[in-house]
Amino acid sequence: MERPFLPLIAAATFFAGAAHAQSAIILVRHAELQAAAMAGPRQVPLSQAGSARAERLAQLLKDAHIDAIYVTDFTRTQKTAEPLSHELKEKPTVVPKGDPRELVARLRKEHAGQNVLLVGHTDTLPGLLKALGHPADVKIDSDDYGNVFVVVPKGDAAPVFMRLRY
Repeated sequence: MERPFLPLIAAATFFAGAAHAQSAIILVRHAELQAAAMAGPRQVPLSQAGSARAERLAQLLKDAHIDAIYVTDFTRTQKTAEPLSHELKEKPTVVPKGDPRELVARLRKEHAGQNVLLVGHTDTLPGLLKALGHPADVKIDSDDYGNVFVVVPKGDAAPVFMRLRY
């Protein structure tokens, strides 16, 4: 399968890292959910399409030099990150949904100079993007699972921002 934007991610993270010693934050929404699951809201599993998307995400990012993976305490984010986590032998850090500014402060403190993947939700990703310095509001439709947001901080300047699809 062709991945025409993978070189863009690699170039953005390489040049930003070399020029500014900053990290790149890659944000995705969890993959598709199983319909009419009997589990509680936090334990809803991925559908077959969601599992396939999680595998594609792992293939997309396996060479992106991801140093840390963050997921929420919802099964769907953990299962979305699982194939990449196995590929990289990197255990995800589970954080509860909360104030995006707190998570961004943690990333800046603990992962300066590193590439980080965040797997979130339609109601968490816009706040995280804003906390990372993206000036515009970002809307993610409830049926849209294919976004890959790449944010490369640039010190006091506006970050480099890319919205890609997979």
